[in-house]
Amino acid sequence: MRKAIAQLDAEQKRQLLYLADVGTSLFSSALAVCLLKAFVGLVTG
Repeated sequence: MRKAIAQLDAEQKRQLLYLADVGTSLFSSALAVCLLKAFVGLVTG
């Protein structure tokens, strides 16, 4: 994996980091929604 990343140019590395940030943001948002849904389910259920 490190060899593959080392062969990327600066623009490709920037795009890869951007995709990683987007993925992290999506995961965090989905986790927050699931936790809120579970909390509301416990309160109303």
